[in-house]
Amino acid sequence: MLELVGLSSVATWLAGYGAGLLRLRRRGVRWPAGRTVALVAGLACVAAGVLPPVVDHDETFWVHVGQHLLLAMAAPVLLALSGPFTLALRTLPRRSRRLLLGALHSTPVAFATTPALVLLLDIGGLVLLYTTGTYALTLQHDWLHALVHLHMFLTGCLLAWVVVGVDPMPRRPGFGGRLATLVIVAAAHDTISKLLYAHDLPVGAGPASDRHAGAQLMYYGGTVVDLAMAVALMGQWYRATGREHRRTLRRAGPGGPAGPSGAAARDGVVR
Repeated sequence: MLELVGLSSVATWLAGYGAGLLRLRRRGVRWPAGRTVALVAGLACVAAGVLPPVVDHDETFWVHVGQHLLLAMAAPVLLALSGPFTLALRTLPRRSRRLLLGALHSTPVAFATTPALVLLLDIGGLVLLYTTGTYALTLQHDWLHALVHLHMFLTGCLLAWVVVGVDPMPRRPGFGGRLATLVIVAAAHDTISKLLYAHDLPVGAGPASDRHAGAQLMYYGGTVVDLAMAVALMGQWYRATGREHRRTLRRAGPGGPAGPSGAAARDGVVR
């Protein structure tokens, strides 16, 4: 079931994105190549997480953690950086564009992307899965196993959209708030992985060696993804600051900071 859902999602996302790119190309509009690369890499992570050999061995805990890193962390970050909603807003018919804009600016979406709720879903979901008997139940029930992975993926997408997403978003927190959200998530991931290692959790995850390997993979792999998100966020912050500085210079005009008097002030010379 997980394979079917994952592959259908990948195919749908790829087809929709490809159709949008084709429409832009016909209009002679360039789309950032980096976003397309991010989309392909993100979908590759999803496919790797739901196809053999990973899916054939995900009852082994460290393999499960690798699957978690692919589906809940790496893929959502890459997909958020690909700008799928921005592409849709540029290529959809007017009526569909209005509907999508209405959905993006709706109260449910604004509530779902509140940093506090996103943190609760992400951190709370990990605590519930790994510190209770939930993980053992996922090994016994395929539907629960698929539901947990769907929850992880969707929660990861919400988190990535809030922190590093390039799509329009209602009431997105400022860069300081987004950085604080990322720091809290990273600290929680590190803490949970250390708890798993120290207390031989989760229950039902096989030999202690598998649990320790999974906890270590969660710690180091999660750190790599969190650092990548931090780099992406800092890059966005830098570019936004540069754009604001250029707008300030344009508003100031010839006599402002970019003009002769501004240059003299920067040189410390009064002319």
